[in-house]
Amino acid sequence: MNRIKELRAARGITQEQLGAMLGVKKAAVCKYENEKVGIPYPVIEKLAGIFGVTADHLLCRDEAAPLPKGMRERIASGRREADSVPVPLLGMVHAGEPMLAEENITDYIPVAAGEVYDGDYFFMEVVGDCMTGDHIAEGSIVLVRKGSEVRDGFIYVVRIEDEVLLRRVKRIKNSIALIPSNPAYDPMIIQGGDVEIIGRVVESRTRH
Repeated sequence: MNRIKELRAARGITQEQLGAMLGVKKAAVCKYENEKVGIPYPVIEKLAGIFGVTADHLLCRDEAAPLPKGMRERIASGRREADSVPVPLLGMVHAGEPMLAEENITDYIPVAAGEVYDGDYFFMEVVGDCMTGDHIAEGSIVLVRKGSEVRDGFIYVVRIEDEVLLRRVKRIKNSIALIPSNPAYDPMIIQGGDVEIIGRVVESRTRH
C-alpha cells in the first residue's frame, strides 16, 4: 500500500512528469501506484524527496488523517486546491519558552487548507542527524500536529526538561522510550520527570 497517486494528484503532477523526475517511464509510475510491482528502495528515496515526506508516510506505515470529502472530489477532478493557510515555522526554541511563543516564530509557510484542517499545526526546523533513518535530515523541516496523545511507533516532538527532541516514541508500562532512527544514537528510556509530548510529525520537507 502506498500514497504515490494521492501525493502526485494533490501536487498536480502527471504520471509522465513524475516518471521524468524519477528517470522511469510513465508505465512504471502507473505500476508503482497500482502496486503491480515492488518499488525499489532508490525510487522510494527519490519519491520521498520529491513529495517532501518520509518513506513511512509514502508507504502508509504511519497514520494520516483522511482528506475531507470536498478536497478528495477536487483532486479526483484534476483541479488543484487553491486555498492555503500560513503555518508558523519555529526557529530556536529557548529553555522555558512555550513552543509557539511569538519570539520563536521565524517564518510562515503556506500549506493547503485541506492538509491542516483537523487541528493546530506548526513547522519545526530539524537540528541534528538522529532521525536520518526516516529520511529526516538536518536542515529539513517537519510539519507537526499539536497534541499529547501518543500512539506507539510514530515520530513526535518531545520536551524533556529544557530540551526539545525529535524521536519515535513507544510506551513501556510507566516509561516512555525515545527511539532515534540513526544507529549512531542510543534510545532513551524516560520514567517520570518533566516530560511533555508536544505533537506528532505528519510530514517532512527538504528546504531548498
